[in-house]
Amino acid sequence: MTKLFRVTTALLILTLFTVGSLPAAGQAFPGIMHWVAHLSAFALIALSFGLGWPRMQATHIAVIVAAIGVFHELTEIITHSHAFETQDAVINSIGALIGVAILGGFRK
Repeated sequence: MTKLFRVTTALLILTLFTVGSLPAAGQAFPGIMHWVAHLSAFALIALSFGLGWPRMQATHIAVIVAAIGVFHELTEIITHSHAFETQDAVINSIGALIGVAILGGFRK
């Protein structure tokens, strides 16, 4: 089962960077739904990551997924031609923490 979640995690991250690089991606979810999309995506990635690597500490998972979120925002500087979006990076990190919190329920 861990192999399935490892593949799922890789596909989620690949999809995130592929779809997120599209210039229109930022307009797909207007208003508050933009943040909900970020929270959901990074919570799902963190949950999948934790299920794929069950021996990894939750703190490490949160840090890695939050770092992926920061890197994602950095890549948008090039693909979307705008400044670094600090709020999105923070929301991505909160999403990673939510995913790790949900993961805690699976690990008990």
